Amino acid sequence: MSFPTTIRPAVGQTLITKVSRFYAQTLGDVLSELFQNARRAGAKGIYVALYHLPDGPALSIYDDGRGIEDPAKLLTLGDSGWQSDILKREDPAGMGVFSLAGQDVEVRSWSRSAGRGWSVHIPPDGWEGAVPLDIHPCGIVRGTEFLIKLPPAWEQQLGSALRLAAHYLPLPVHFEGGELPRQDFLAGASRIEEWEGCRIGVFHDNISDVSHSHRINFHGVTVPCQPPGLSELGNPHNWRVRVDIVDAPALQLVLPARKEMVENETLSRLREAAETALYRSVAEEPSHRLPYTAWARARDLGVDLPEAEVWLNAWQPSVADTDNRYMGSPVRSGPMILMTEHEPDVEQALAHALKKGSPLDGRLVHEARDLEGYRWYEALPRLLSCSFTMKRDGVSHRYADDAGLPDDFASGAVEALTAEIVLRPGGENPAEPATLCIPADMLVCNNASWTLDEATILVDGEADVQPGALADLIYASLFCYSDDHESDSWDTQSLAFEREALNLANELLLGEDEALLAQLRAAVFEHVQWLIPEGRSLTVSADRKALSIDLAQAA
Repeated sequence: MSFPTTIRPAVGQTLITKVSRFYAQTLGDVLSELFQNARRAGAKGIYVALYHLPDGPALSIYDDGRGIEDPAKLLTLGDSGWQSDILKREDPAGMGVFSLAGQDVEVRSWSRSAGRGWSVHIPPDGWEGAVPLDIHPCGIVRGTEFLIKLPPAWEQQLGSALRLAAHYLPLPVHFEGGELPRQDFLAGASRIEEWEGCRIGVFHDNISDVSHSHRINFHGVTVPCQPPGLSELGNPHNWRVRVDIVDAPALQLVLPARKEMVENETLSRLREAAETALYRSVAEEPSHRLPYTAWARARDLGVDLPEAEVWLNAWQPSVADTDNRYMGSPVRSGPMILMTEHEPDVEQALAHALKKGSPLDGRLVHEARDLEGYRWYEALPRLLSCSFTMKRDGVSHRYADDAGLPDDFASGAVEALTAEIVLRPGGENPAEPATLCIPADMLVCNNASWTLDEATILVDGEADVQPGALADLIYASLFCYSDDHESDSWDTQSLAFEREALNLANELLLGEDEALLAQLRAAVFEHVQWLIPEGRSLTVSADRKALSIDLAQAA
């Protein structure tokens, strides 16, 4: 064998034996390819009919286009036979008819140059080139018809597959005496821009397109793509784009199945054009809540946007039972102070202290990290940290996210309890942070355990702390639902924790006897009192060994 000095790409003859594996062999693939061929042939309409023949159902797909000039081109892999204008605009691959490979098909078409109609029968084993297929004359005078013996699975899918294939097609499809519904791919768009043979539609709605959403329409064939999208903060409405390709030869589909876009330089430029269209649409709105990075990207693309609308959610202290933070109502006016996140026990105690009296000149609001970079956001004052100091037996102690109490520090009263917050002033050139002290009357320290047994619960010995208020603080600071499969429901766990918290608060504030009496009163109220008839009174005398009950007329 002589060794070659040059090589060039070529198509191996054995490729034709593998054509049945080019497509997924779905009815949707077949309809899509035949409909596209009809459109390229200049058809004004497509007519679909289901025939019940003696040897089984058959599907007829007829178009009134130019027809197929040369029968040999029908089954020539990679040679489409299309006219030069179609070849230039759409780059057809001459492979679509092979979506029928393995099916029993009769093709009838008109050849204008020959001035005659012709037909060919392709049996299931006739697609791989092993046997010649005879061409016969037929009476067709325009267009092309495919008569396909319908597999049972295709017959069941026919209605839905036809509606899907016709939905965005630019020419009508007729079936069972009526035209199938069609829709503009960009219907509902708030803005449409033209770009290099494409229509870019911008949508502002509450639909979030996922990565596999079909967002590009190629003359009725919709494919997934990842054009840009925008989400505004605190706004359920998203900005997204769809692209309708009208005449853009450089935008190509991956062959042979045409189910995704070729990633090339033109597609990259289309994405940038779509992104610019998004920002131009935002610019027409009265205001926006885009993240700062999106605002800066718009500026890079030549679209000047105002800064995001000035408002933030009022701060609400976090609770131990959820990782999701509760947001207060929007604060749109008046001075605002950014609140840095802390552990739930610290935030809960601080919120309670601020209700008693606040030295802050403004409302605390939640941070919104996505707004960092906007001038108005950067100029806000910020509460940097919060800690608690207390005295017991004349010794000061500190508790914060990064500082715990001694292991032997018992729950109960302390001589003084103060919340210390570090506040950074606002403005473009803020002054040094200042420390502010706020009197506090109670504090629940979780000690990184989140259980009642391990927590340290403190109250100011001079303050008027009520058991109900302390129990509420204990619950918010400590209760965490356990989803262990042997645990009770959330409701059962929550109710049990509330009772334990109230009992502990009663013991700390009222003593053991009063706490026990409170428990007994609660038990009687919940389980007994509702049984007492109207106009009667119940007297109970009991110890651990005996129980005496007397039901008498009420005084």
